[in-house]
Amino acid sequence: MSTLRTISIFLFLLVLASCGDAPVDLTSIAGMSQALEQNPADTAARYARARYYLQNGKADSAMADMQELIKIDSTRSNYFLTLGDIYLVTNRTRYTKQALEKAIALDKTNQEAHMKLAELFLYVEMRQDALNELNEVLRINKNNPKAYYLKGIIYKEGGDTALAMSSFLTTTEQDPNYALAFEQLGLLYAAKHDPRCVDFYKNVLKINPSNTQARYNIGYFYQSHGELEKAVEVYNEISAKDPKFANAPYNIGFILFEYQNKPAEALPYFLQAISINQNYVEAIYMSGLCNERTGNKELAIKDYREALQRNPQFELAISGLKRLGENQ
Repeated sequence: MSTLRTISIFLFLLVLASCGDAPVDLTSIAGMSQALEQNPADTAARYARARYYLQNGKADSAMADMQELIKIDSTRSNYFLTLGDIYLVTNRTRYTKQALEKAIALDKTNQEAHMKLAELFLYVEMRQDALNELNEVLRINKNNPKAYYLKGIIYKEGGDTALAMSSFLTTTEQDPNYALAFEQLGLLYAAKHDPRCVDFYKNVLKINPSNTQARYNIGYFYQSHGELEKAVEVYNEISAKDPKFANAPYNIGFILFEYQNKPAEALPYFLQAISINQNYVEAIYMSGLCNERTGNKELAIKDYREALQRNPQFELAISGLKRLGENQ
């Protein structure tokens, strides 16, 4: 065999070998599938593909990969954690519970498995079981803010506002950017008519300046406690920042109508709310009430009838028509 021929064969074999050993890209679905074609027992590729399928709404494909994976290795806690996620998105909560319990049996320190089991118990209103799981999380990591937050939710749902407040405060101590905990504190303090709720809502806005609901809660607290100028200022701010939030103009109109007896000035705000949400029955009714108060009987009747088209059981509109001598 000539030297040139020998070198050519050697180079061909070298290229062939390098192609077979080429690294596979496990960040793409094509790469994952390629790796599994080369080696069906590649657990890293199969787990990556199952997670990809789950995150992209292909639960059946994710399930198929996870079942194959567990046949290969049934000792990995995180495999059962992912299996639980798949069961959850397919509404098989009983199997979700079993998978999470298996994940915990394999690794009692798996915080995420304890947390998800707690959330599952909370969802089905098994509050004590949820608390037990959250306490396990906190035994593993006493600084876990989500565990304190969920404990706060459980206490709140159970009517223990003192423990709820304490848990939400602890959440914010562990994570000063935990906006949901500040929001819950605002709601609890507002329910007690405590003006400190405004500070908690403002903390939410520091974390997320675009949170319209927190800003609205401030305005509504002012409105409910007679600070009408402050309330209108907040509602105007909302309308400037979030023009599609219909409650802001509605509440300005309500203040003008109910508290200041200015139906003509209130009407444009109710119309603005209706332009944002054409099914805003309360705004349609208030438009009718403004028209009734200003002597525009025909427009009032039209508004009341329109409100009833949206909600045939809307008693205020029925009463409005009766006042004006009209049948429903």
